[in-house]
Amino acid sequence: MKILVLTPSRYDSAPGMRFRMEQWARHLTRSGFTFCFEPFADEALHRILYQPGQFLRKSALVMAALARRFRAIAHAFDYDAIFLHREAALLGPAVLERLVARCRVPLIYDFDDPVWMPYRSPRNPFFAALKFHGKTAGICRLAGSVVVGNRLLAEYASRFSSNVHIVPSTVDLEQYPQAERPLKRGVVTLGWTGSHSTLPFFEPLLETLQILARRRNFRLVVISDTDTYRAPSLAAEVISRKWQAATEAADLADIDIGLAPFPDSGWTPWRCHGKVLQYMAAGIPAIASNIGILPDYIEDGVSGYLPRERAEWVERLEQLVDRPELRIALGNEARKRVEQRYSAQVWAPRVGEILRSAVGASRNA
Repeated sequence: MKILVLTPSRYDSAPGMRFRMEQWARHLTRSGFTFCFEPFADEALHRILYQPGQFLRKSALVMAALARRFRAIAHAFDYDAIFLHREAALLGPAVLERLVARCRVPLIYDFDDPVWMPYRSPRNPFFAALKFHGKTAGICRLAGSVVVGNRLLAEYASRFSSNVHIVPSTVDLEQYPQAERPLKRGVVTLGWTGSHSTLPFFEPLLETLQILARRRNFRLVVISDTDTYRAPSLAAEVISRKWQAATEAADLADIDIGLAPFPDSGWTPWRCHGKVLQYMAAGIPAIASNIGILPDYIEDGVSGYLPRERAEWVERLEQLVDRPELRIALGNEARKRVEQRYSAQVWAPRVGEILRSAVGASRNA
């Protein structure tokens, strides 16, 4: 079975795809599937897309990307199904998606964020104005099957499609082999990992960490799109690491407590939070904001903590810093939860069933 995968971004460059079809495809190829990934953005567009300015260069690269997309759709008949992640193009209405639907090849539509909600990029205000967020509903109507990352997204998609499947974002445990974490005493390492777009969610936590630094000794590791991050107001050692796909799991190895603060507004309550699942897969106790689907991931006090107020954040952090046995216990429970509910090993076969069902329904129509 041959599947054409249409994605906005290059392979291994966007969290949404890394926690979804890119993982599942690695497992499903062992079951007779073949996947062809066709990104909208090539390397040149990816390199400058989130840089300020360069309007003419970006415009030329976007036009080239549209041409590539039309060529890819022209070959849709060579495939048994088309798996579309988020949108066929980074801007404009659902023209390409309508062309895909007319190919009479089964269309499976996947999204893991509330992509119908407006978001205006501070780095690309002109291109942000060309985004057609309302097309999400239309694509749900066009698709034979809709796959979403959580129950909140499913509530939205079910308004436009009668064939909605919840498949959570997952962690490939082959990249996070089970290992007994050492009972570490001494200086504890707090860690945060994320993209440039989520770094603003972390920075309000610095005031909480300043309070903690006056009471406890710790160091902070920040993994993001830069290795120059600084927090000069924090009275603790800060280590900045540039995120790399090849070292993603290894970079978490020396972190003792995973931080995941989020505002309860905008996109964030609806999102699938991959960083939390990464902490849990690595056996790291996570402390996260009590919003959205995070209570589905973390059982408070059993596999991590879900504080609401700043005082509770400080209290829970102090407990984890002071008690290495507690860190190990919560981390082990977190790992078990990922193994049972959020691993690619569990969910890839289910995705295979969805793909086979979509193809079978199309052939029998």
